[in-house]
Amino acid sequence: MRPILMKGHERPLTFLRYNRDGDLLFSCAKDHTPTVWYADNGDRLGTYRGHNGAVWTCDASRDSARLITASADQTAKLWEVSTGKELFSFRFDAPARSVEFAIGDALAVITTDNFMDHVPTVQVKHIAEDIDDR
Repeated sequence: MRPILMKGHERPLTFLRYNRDGDLLFSCAKDHTPTVWYADNGDRLGTYRGHNGAVWTCDASRDSARLITASADQTAKLWEVSTGKELFSFRFDAPARSVEFAIGDALAVITTDNFMDHVPTVQVKHIAEDIDDR
């Protein structure tokens, strides 16, 4: 086994997640830019641009078609994995701390931080199969 060095983030990493098949690795960092890598060789496949704060966590749908990210910019964003296109942005009154798809990918849970006068929350959001059905 040889180590693979992945270069691409400009600030510290906050989270790593393999997709369900184990062929893709998603990384989150304080540089605002989630990134996807080929797991077998460490080559960068692409980045997801649109957050304005540290990205704390992410999760990929079971078929690896969508990615959801949680950020300090008070949003959780839904992305198309293959193109990097932002499909939807959930806005909150506090930083989004964690995200995860439910089995079946029709729901996602999002937590927010304790921030100023806002208490931390746990929110379950419906994820439409066709994003135009929101």
